[in-house]
Amino acid sequence: MAERKTGDSTDHGGHRARLRARFLASGLQGFAPHEALELLLTFAIPRRDVNPLAHRLVARFGSLDRVLEATGAELRQVEGVGDNAATLLSLLLPVFRLYRGEVAARERLPGEQDAAERCRALLMGEKVERFLVLSLDARGRVVTHAFMPSGDEGETAVYPRLIAGELLRAGASACVLAHNHPSGLAQPSQADVELTRALGAMLAPLSIRLKDHIIVAGDRIFSFAKNGLMAP
Repeated sequence: MAERKTGDSTDHGGHRARLRARFLASGLQGFAPHEALELLLTFAIPRRDVNPLAHRLVARFGSLDRVLEATGAELRQVEGVGDNAATLLSLLLPVFRLYRGEVAARERLPGEQDAAERCRALLMGEKVERFLVLSLDARGRVVTHAFMPSGDEGETAVYPRLIAGELLRAGASACVLAHNHPSGLAQPSQADVELTRALGAMLAPLSIRLKDHIIVAGDRIFSFAKNGLMAP
């Protein structure tokens, strides 16, 4: 559904200008979720009052974060959302993940908690299962991260040969594996446990230590290492 182009009234134009001025003056401080969404929509729909649409989107998906996690197809099902708005809104999370990856590569901060938080940031909002590999140097600092090829919408495909190749290219001394559970359940399956132990055994002859396997489920994190599930 394409956005309709109608004349922009002085009132609507003034409201848009005030929203942008507020943001330029103090960021999103004081913005309600629907106002932040409304500001975004002004860049995709240039000549229409988008306040009602912002409210419809929040009502349809339940919250601003759910709106940003929606796919383009899901967004276009909401009355008033066309290709421009759907593209803009569904682009934001992938761009943020790309940004987090660039920051991770630049900072290379040490520490297990940094690795866990990085995994959470890189997997946030994913609606299908993804498998992530963090390569660590001898001091435990993150050197690179890479997503492994994904399977279908139920489970991601895991190819040990590709994981080993990625770690060898990065010159990793150790690694942290991570995947997300779109179901929201931050608990490993028996298959997750068996896979982790098999990958650890495969990497050991390559002098690469598997330090942890992290499951990300929404805001929750499950660490195999902290729960005693890593191979001895």
